[in-house]
Amino acid sequence: MARRYDVTNPGARARCRHEGGEGSLWVWISPHTPNVIQIDTPTVYNRTRWTVEQARELWSVLDSAIRASELS
Repeated sequence: MARRYDVTNPGARARCRHEGGEGSLWVWISPHTPNVIQIDTPTVYNRTRWTVEQARELWSVLDSAIRASELS
């Protein structure tokens, strides 16, 4: 079973590696726009690399966000 994350502001953090080094992105849902999932990334170049384990964690965070938005 996927781990549950709190995706209310400020959201859930998923660690990653990008061209600047180690980092993380944030996944969250605003109470004002519950049908929009926000993903704040550490880079503007879209060159984020994910390990399989990091990709699984991101998937789990996004799954939590989707489920939370469906409850709204």
